[in-house]
Amino acid sequence: MNQPDHPAGLSRTDPDVIAEFPCTQTQLRFWVLDQLQPGNPSLNVAVRWELRGAFRSSTIEAAFRKIIQRHEILRTRFVERNGNPWQQVLDAVDFKMSVIDLRNMPAGQREQRILSIGEETASAPFDLARGGLFRVTLLMVENNRAFILITVHHICFDGWSIRVLGRELGEIASAIDAGRTAELPELPLQYGDFALWQQEYMAGYGFGSEADFWRNRLKDAPYFEVPTDHPRPTFRTTSSNIIAVLKPQDFGTRLEQAARDHRVSLYAYGASVISAVLHRFTGATDILFDTQIAGREQSDLEPMIGVFINNLVMRLPVNPQASFEEHLRQSADSVLSAVNHQHMPFNKLVELINPVRDPSRNPLVSVNFNQSKAFLEDRRYGDFELISAPSQSPGAIYDISFSLVGRPSGWRMSIEYNTDLFEKSTMERLLQLWQDVYDQALNDPTAPLVPLMSPIDLAEPAAGANQSSLSIDENGPSPTPHNLRTGLPAATAIASAAEIAQRMGKIWADVLELSQVAPKDNFFALGGHSLAAIRMLSRVRDSFGVKPDLAQLFKDPTLEGFSEFVFRSLMATAANAPVQVTNPWKITRYKTGTGPYSVYTLNHPFHYHRLANTLDDRISVYNVNMFGATVEETSANMPLEQIAAQVVEAMQVDARKGGVALVGLCVNGVLALEVAAQLQAAGVDVVFTAMIDSWAPGYSLPVTQFRRRLWKFGRRLDRARYLVRKLLRGRIKPLAFLKEFKATRWMLKRLGIRSATPTADETTTTRVIDFLLRAAQSYHPQPSSSLMLFRSEANSLWAKGISFGWQPAEIAITKVIDLAGWHEEALGSGGARTLATSIEDGLFGERR
Repeated sequence: MNQPDHPAGLSRTDPDVIAEFPCTQTQLRFWVLDQLQPGNPSLNVAVRWELRGAFRSSTIEAAFRKIIQRHEILRTRFVERNGNPWQQVLDAVDFKMSVIDLRNMPAGQREQRILSIGEETASAPFDLARGGLFRVTLLMVENNRAFILITVHHICFDGWSIRVLGRELGEIASAIDAGRTAELPELPLQYGDFALWQQEYMAGYGFGSEADFWRNRLKDAPYFEVPTDHPRPTFRTTSSNIIAVLKPQDFGTRLEQAARDHRVSLYAYGASVISAVLHRFTGATDILFDTQIAGREQSDLEPMIGVFINNLVMRLPVNPQASFEEHLRQSADSVLSAVNHQHMPFNKLVELINPVRDPSRNPLVSVNFNQSKAFLEDRRYGDFELISAPSQSPGAIYDISFSLVGRPSGWRMSIEYNTDLFEKSTMERLLQLWQDVYDQALNDPTAPLVPLMSPIDLAEPAAGANQSSLSIDENGPSPTPHNLRTGLPAATAIASAAEIAQRMGKIWADVLELSQVAPKDNFFALGGHSLAAIRMLSRVRDSFGVKPDLAQLFKDPTLEGFSEFVFRSLMATAANAPVQVTNPWKITRYKTGTGPYSVYTLNHPFHYHRLANTLDDRISVYNVNMFGATVEETSANMPLEQIAAQVVEAMQVDARKGGVALVGLCVNGVLALEVAAQLQAAGVDVVFTAMIDSWAPGYSLPVTQFRRRLWKFGRRLDRARYLVRKLLRGRIKPLAFLKEFKATRWMLKRLGIRSATPTADETTTTRVIDFLLRAAQSYHPQPSSSLMLFRSEANSLWAKGISFGWQPAEIAITKVIDLAGWHEEALGSGGARTLATSIEDGLFGERR
């Protein structure tokens, strides 16, 4: 977990970012889809509930506010750094429930108005960079009847969350009206905790068996799709409509009994029917479609709002000579095996299969099927009832999506379809066929599937229907001024096409983890995927000042062609491009204290989050870091004094306010010393500087070479013992343990275990630290504030005895304090408390 920086454009009055977490795999997928089409309405989750009885709109709004405060994911925004998304939790969001009164509208017009408002609210886009990806509208239709329209971005919400949200809304609202405390259990986790757990799980989990299963399951799989009525657009669209039918009450009873009789799940029964329907409609015998699985295997996840679902690809062969009963047995086995291998994230599956990229189609699948009971249970809460109701479609993700939902009023069969591809009449025939196949399956499951293969059931595409294969359209959109960035580094404006191609090749090789890339190589053929493409585009932006969109990469995915586009873009904008000088240091406010003192920590933003929560509430805590710096910014050779000046500029300390303290680990402690000197020169009251494991620059151990080697060996041995203790106590995963040693890390790489490769964050951290170490080599410290030295278990006791090489005659060292933990781990639970106590004593000891 990294701690956050504030995106550009946020003022000091904006909500505070209280934590930052990596994105989960499902969030990553939705973020990529939003990058492809910002504000894509098909990524919205639209929910409609009916409210009956005695209720107050103010109570409903207050209940939603409590839910937002209870679940951090509803106070989360998403920012990008180096092509990677991060989720930032805000302390508060500005939530206001819209109330629309339709009670005076004629009854004949009211229903249409409800539908139109539902469509508007469901399809209105979200900006992921803004907090509060959650909006609610209350439609008053009668004095004791209303509709609640909820729209949430899929990146923070799923179907199960509807159930959690409904239960909490009903309980909290009824408790407010009754003047009692809502009976809701404490949440064991927040969504960010799950994100961290999944990150650790992904790093340590062996996906070998999962990968083998899916590689074999989808080997030679065709791209299954229903022939369209209209030519497929160059890029995927989201225009949609839903047609539906409500089945009689006995349909659900018969369906559940049939599943029990055949000893299969309700879902397996439904999947068998859908595969038979698609076989009959298209004539294909190899049917593939997508489905969503809840992903909440641990009970602690059940009361949480968030997105936990994963997409599973179902591949069900159809034998026309088999009976439905035989087809059901085979399909049920296929469904079960897929469910047993559900831990492969869909985006990782796409990377594994690496299909031909086509911007007009979803990867791997074009059809979706879901079957479940309604997530919201119809229920009375105090003086009102909360009732599930069908919602409108915000936009189509798939060409066709089948949904079978069970409610107390009966099972509802619906088909959502892309209106740019299909006519309503075609989908009406498909819906009728779906019902017909159910009738035959329920009435005579032993009958052969052959009667279902009549040529009149086959889809009849309209004139000009798109029958094309997966080839990419060569006539993609031309670059527009919106695709280009005006800020262009002067150095790149005069670069030759060959130089651009060479630098681009290095970027591609780095992103794709290859030794080199040839001019004719195709980005996607080399294993590139959508997320890798976005990371590459981010690097292009940082290196060249232009950021082509993914459409341009789809148009020409070769290194040669893409480099040529970048070169032409540079030449077109070079004449008027200003030189931009940016400060790579960003400041994050951990918390605002009630008193006059502030603590500024440098870099290592994740590790200081615990310290911020431990420190006295009178102290404001900030972090200043450059982990978002570009490769070019960390490649330069700068004196430490100049780097410190950038830090001071980012801090924006008001000299008229109370005293400050600075904290830095390793070389960041040396940097903190120079920052303190510059702040003091500017009239700021710097109380002290705290340095953890920070050796004086240029200090040389006054011992023989043999003793120095012996000391290094002892340090490595101590570190190995420390890590072994962590492993035995279950505080580190075995794979993470092996990654801590050069020999075992080399072995893991030789075995082809990709998780042994340093992550992007680890690489960035190393790059930033190396940059600072180079700057510190020739630094000569200036007299500054008093100095606190802290020693972790990574240094022996004699390091404490010689004060890490700092000369007391030059620097006023007040004390040297031991911290439990190895280096940055000393900022964990035990070390953070010791560090916090020392800081509090330093700030308040003589000034209480």
